[in-house]
Amino acid sequence: MRSTRLSESKGRNSVSLRATNLSLVMAEIVARPGRATRADMAARLRSNRSTISRIVDQLIEGGLVVEGETSPGTRGRPGVPLSPAGRGPSALGIEINVDRYALAVMDLAGEVLAARTVLADHAGLSPEDALGGVAAAARDLCADLPRRLPLVGVHLAIPGLVDREGETVLRAPNLRWDGVRPRVHLAGFLEERELDFRVGNDIDASALTIFEELRRDDEPSSFIYVNGEVGIGAAVSLEGQLMTGRHGWASELGHVCVDPRGARCGCGATGCLETKVGLAAVLRAAGCVSTGELVASLESGERRAEEAILEAGHALGQALGSALNLLDITTVVLGGYLGTCLPWLRRPLTSELDQRVLWAPYSSIEVLGVVDAPQRSARGAAMMALSSVVRDPARWLARK
Repeated sequence: MRSTRLSESKGRNSVSLRATNLSLVMAEIVARPGRATRADMAARLRSNRSTISRIVDQLIEGGLVVEGETSPGTRGRPGVPLSPAGRGPSALGIEINVDRYALAVMDLAGEVLAARTVLADHAGLSPEDALGGVAAAARDLCADLPRRLPLVGVHLAIPGLVDREGETVLRAPNLRWDGVRPRVHLAGFLEERELDFRVGNDIDASALTIFEELRRDDEPSSFIYVNGEVGIGAAVSLEGQLMTGRHGWASELGHVCVDPRGARCGCGATGCLETKVGLAAVLRAAGCVSTGELVASLESGERRAEEAILEAGHALGQALGSALNLLDITTVVLGGYLGTCLPWLRRPLTSELDQRVLWAPYSSIEVLGVVDAPQRSARGAAMMALSSVVRDPARWLARK
């Protein structure tokens, strides 16, 4: 049982106490949708049922939580399952990557209410032009939403480093952005709707979506997620919490050195994993121009493609072996082209992990692949924007 408990009144004013307790209960319901009940939360939060019921009733009245139907055949008085409300507070998640931008509007229940993906060469655009196009698309997308749907915020996910305040893109090598403040270029759209705004890493956003997907399938909540696109992105989930590091810059697996004498990376260093396993590098080595062509070449047994994947699998295993030794995580999730090519990557990858991970003889390492989903980062970004409602439902209820 968790040690978290509802706050007591000692030394705290009633407003602060209410806000804290609303947040704790809301977080429980979001973490266990359709399974959390008043009685269950009273036990987990070490409170009495009447207090929990009073808090739940406020969340229901405020449109943040809904009751489900009790299951037949339950002994005793059945608990009523609680879930986040749909079609209530919603958020816009945006991903900008080298070859596209994606937008998704999502509500607290996890339903995507509107979405759009547009192919675009952002490496050849200035931040002003790239974000100007995104702002226009966001304005069009939101214009089609129901008038009464409350948007609470926007989260922008980009492939790079962001400052701790979520305001400035410090460095995004593949986009060629340095010191960019996206809010400046999105100000018109944000001010029209008075929306909160933050910037974050795209793979961290994707990892949140991956966590939800794995949770539905009862898969582990601790994993390292590696996504292969133009670059190599990674994120680490420890019991469902993203490991972001002191500055929010953790998990840059793509810039772990696997060949000190290797090619120069877009970050300026030499021999980064990205120079061996990034999609552009693998396609070049395989003599292909797209992931689809690469898969077709592998399926037909073309030697050049097989050798390219073999080399990529060994390099990925070298970097992941070090990461697993440091983190004591037993599940690896591969996305992007890495997930698509897992049937051919698995043998060289697992051979490296078996050799390099100290504890491999005593605990198996699970390698999973997830299908390519262009909206994954945008959906995760929307979840990040919605987290403000979960952290502070009292603020939302005050606006009602």
